[in-house]
Amino acid sequence: MNITIRKGTLADTEAYIRLLREVKDAMENQEWFFLDPPDTVREMMADGSMQLWVAEDGERLVGGFDLLLPGLEDYSYGYDLNFDEEQLLRVVQMDTAAVHPDYRGLGLQKRLMEQAQQQIPAGSILLCTIHPDNRFSLNNVLKQGYTIEKKLEKYGSVRYILRKDLR
Repeated sequence: MNITIRKGTLADTEAYIRLLREVKDAMENQEWFFLDPPDTVREMMADGSMQLWVAEDGERLVGGFDLLLPGLEDYSYGYDLNFDEEQLLRVVQMDTAAVHPDYRGLGLQKRLMEQAQQQIPAGSILLCTIHPDNRFSLNNVLKQGYTIEKKLEKYGSVRYILRKDLR
């Protein structure tokens, strides 16, 4: 096993969409994992509002992480936290992490998020949502310095919004 992590490109979009579906289908609690429709992923990758990091074992895509740059778009979690315009413009949504079931337990979610975070400017406000029962993901981001800001109904079930300010 020789896993490498790199910034994804538009050419990785279809493999990432397949990985997301495969990971969701293998989950015992599918409500924990909200997926944007494939056409939305394609559109956001094409227009640059989504950035992607991928983990590969040789040529095989085995993990992925995307972040969103929502600006003032209505999908920004900053609105859920009553952010003002200046704060909204600093939001980076740490959106979706997916690791193929065969590669779990290797710390790939954390490594992917850390790689992405290295390219985010200081002063950014990182926000993400996690289902409260998804202990693995929740503990993973709490260990990375995120704090739970709010519990609310989102994506058809309950979610925490977590925050980390980059200094």
